[in-house]
Amino acid sequence: MKNKNILTPLITAMFILSLFSAVTSADTPKEQYEGANEQYWSYKEKYDMAKGKFEDSKKQYETAKLKFRSSKANNSMDELENYTKAYLEDATDIIIAHLSILKYRVENPGNIGTITFKASDNINKRVTEIEDIRTKVQQAETPKEFVNSDQELRDLWVKIKLETNYYSGILINNRIGQFLVKVDNASGRMDAVIQRLKDQGKDTTKLEEEASSFNNLVNEIKENHESTLDLYANHKGFDSNGMVINNQDAQTFIQQSNNLQRDTFKKLKDANQQLRDFFQDSKKLIDEKMEVKGKGTLTANGNGNATIKGDVTVTLSADGSLLVSKNAVVSTDGKGIKEIIDDDTIKYQGFGSATISGENIRVEVSGNSINLIATGRGSAVLKGSGTYHTDKDFSVSGEWKKEGKI
Repeated sequence: MKNKNILTPLITAMFILSLFSAVTSADTPKEQYEGANEQYWSYKEKYDMAKGKFEDSKKQYETAKLKFRSSKANNSMDELENYTKAYLEDATDIIIAHLSILKYRVENPGNIGTITFKASDNINKRVTEIEDIRTKVQQAETPKEFVNSDQELRDLWVKIKLETNYYSGILINNRIGQFLVKVDNASGRMDAVIQRLKDQGKDTTKLEEEASSFNNLVNEIKENHESTLDLYANHKGFDSNGMVINNQDAQTFIQQSNNLQRDTFKKLKDANQQLRDFFQDSKKLIDEKMEVKGKGTLTANGNGNATIKGDVTVTLSADGSLLVSKNAVVSTDGKGIKEIIDDDTIKYQGFGSATISGENIRVEVSGNSINLIATGRGSAVLKGSGTYHTDKDFSVSGEWKKEGKI
């Protein structure tokens, strides 16, 4: 390339080539792989190496271009030609590495059957086309041949990006659909929690508002998802085999579907936060103590902790420990340990069953398989899980599930 008459078209080609640097910003096909296998990381490593090499050749090409523009010497032109060729060859390498990762994705066992057409065959076809362009670049000797190869590569890259987005969008739609099944299950769990707390006499107004807001958001997510699926059913700009047939139509379709998917992901994130808030608030209610006050009889069975105070007679059994105030009269049938804790409290371990009575006494039992009957006037605080029922004038609120009539 010694003829100076062809310098101007070559310079024009170089400026056009600089637009191709957008290939690096596309990066690899979008999606994270938790626990991805060794094959994926091999493809990813090749992509990273190709990207690094491309960035180096791009810098060398740009340096050679500046040198040529300042000197206009024939040797500078030869140098520019060499760096241009390397630049284009490295561009083909990074595109092929990109396609390798895309192919890994569509052939991933978890995605098999999600894409109904033969996406892998399409990718293989694009690789062959890129390799053909690489051969043309290697054989190019005139500015026109460089320009033609550059244009062909850029045109093909546009199609590859559109097809990458198309295939990725199908996989994303499948994941959203799977997640929506879990969301429906979560909605059912919320309803169950609300009903359980209602049965325990809890005020579930806030939880019902949160559940309603969550369900409204889920409905919006489903509408978005259905709209996205409608777009993919028409796949405007793509043929039935997943290949681009009209760039502009395909670009419009991809933009519309991407906007819907982004909005869906934002709403899914908001729904997830609402779900967290709901279960945090429900946990506060679940962790509340259940307190019974009044005169009459309380019968309770469960696991956790029960504390009774007042002028009462309590009969109980449990697999756990028993604390009783010293002013109470206590009889047990077990052969466990009796221990004085302080000036006012006695502890029983392995007590079997016990009967405790007195005025202004305090009884606390902790453990599993608690069964107790308390009769008299006073208060009882139950914390844990179980059932209870009361007779006479006890007022009831709290965690343990109501059983029988009050």
